[in-house]
Amino acid sequence: MNQELGSIKGRFYKLFPVKVYEMEVPENFVSPSLYFSEPTTFDSNDTVSSFMVTNSLSVKLFHHDSKQAFDQASSIANAIRSNRSIISLLNVDGSETGEYIRFSRIDVRRSESAVAIIILTWDSRFYYERKDVPTIDNIQFETEVKENE
Repeated sequence: MNQELGSIKGRFYKLFPVKVYEMEVPENFVSPSLYFSEPTTFDSNDTVSSFMVTNSLSVKLFHHDSKQAFDQASSIANAIRSNRSIISLLNVDGSETGEYIRFSRIDVRRSESAVAIIILTWDSRFYYERKDVPTIDNIQFETEVKENE
């Protein structure tokens, strides 16, 4: 799991401490609970030295009925929105790195019975691979002045 996804899961769990499913939801799953699917991604150019990946993550929130699921999903989304749609990136030990993820969009939708979906969208930036090039420490020019004829 990458750092961004782990940080999102950690923040959701802090806001709503319930059973979390990641790979798949078993037939006899616990309710209330959260299910984190794999995010979808697509890339685009960013700067001359970096590229951008736009991520979209769907989180299913299971509860006892549709109203409770939607209300709890809205509560989680609003808690993140109220912090300018920012969450802290976390280290493996759960401590904050000092860096952040800013969500560009947070959607909450009713789904099937007793399920709500929170869809998070954010951009990640990565530097292109660069070859090591030796530096030039000293340049000497030899010039001649051309005379007009």
